Amino acid sequence: MVLRSLFDFPQRERAEALKSWFQDGDAPAEFRVDHDRGLCGHFGVGRIGELDVAEVHISGVDGSLHRRAKPGASDPELLLFTVMDTGTGAVRQNGHQVSLPPTRMVLTSTRFDLEARQWESSHRYSIVIPYQTLGLPDRLVDSLLASDLQIDEALSSTVSSFLLRVARQSIRGDEAMALLSSPIVDMVRGVISAAAHDAALTRESLADSLFPRIMEYVRLHVFDHELSAARIAHAHSISVRYLYMILARESLSLGDWIREQRAHRAAGLLTDSAFDLSIADIAHRTGYADQAHFSRSFRRWYGTSPREWRRMHR
Repeated sequence: MVLRSLFDFPQRERAEALKSWFQDGDAPAEFRVDHDRGLCGHFGVGRIGELDVAEVHISGVDGSLHRRAKPGASDPELLLFTVMDTGTGAVRQNGHQVSLPPTRMVLTSTRFDLEARQWESSHRYSIVIPYQTLGLPDRLVDSLLASDLQIDEALSSTVSSFLLRVARQSIRGDEAMALLSSPIVDMVRGVISAAAHDAALTRESLADSLFPRIMEYVRLHVFDHELSAARIAHAHSISVRYLYMILARESLSLGDWIREQRAHRAAGLLTDSAFDLSIADIAHRTGYADQAHFSRSFRRWYGTSPREWRRMHR
């Protein structure tokens, strides 16, 4: 839920309100405003099982965040796995610094001093995981703070997309997200292990989150013409046979799921007056090789042709 919104304050009071929010948090920090171009934004909080989720959306300002670590019982040892949604920024911690474009993942910690910067706009989500829950050596985790996580592109895009999606839903109060706390911890552990080039630990960490990662990959590429079982299996370093075994355990037909998503998207485009697209264009945009194939598939789902569907719903 949205915990605090700057829209509740007059423009002239927003900078001081934002500063006080950062000072009053569980991990107090100082926010410094460099250039205020019309500050606005909000803070949001959510839960995914035992994990906390934090949303910070600040726009219209150039500024920096500074936090001093306070080791001890008053400062719990927490890892923040942050994904940038929109905007740009940078983070410095434990001798490292990394820039943050959209979808970039970064690790920060309450164990060390932190400096973060943003320019004009920053919208990010953080999954908060206690070091103890993560179950990795502190030295391994700390060596990757505020650094460019050098991991496989398929793993990076899939995990960042998955975490953004579930974080948004948790902020909206979706209680079903509680079931995903263990896969999320496994994914974060796998990303850290992969960035540390520990192949054995990576395989072990990612094994239990294979199905949600596969489905997130399919969601990301469902409208690609070249999407196939072989491509999905290759992206996850498994065989096609093992891919189908994983899906069978979840009683999922890959082909039916893909066709359903494509048909639903096509139905929306056919009836949306904002998109005055031809049938051939819609077929291309939703992943079909040709218009004839699209029409046959659409008729199986909706019992009518794309052209007749458009006529009825417009």
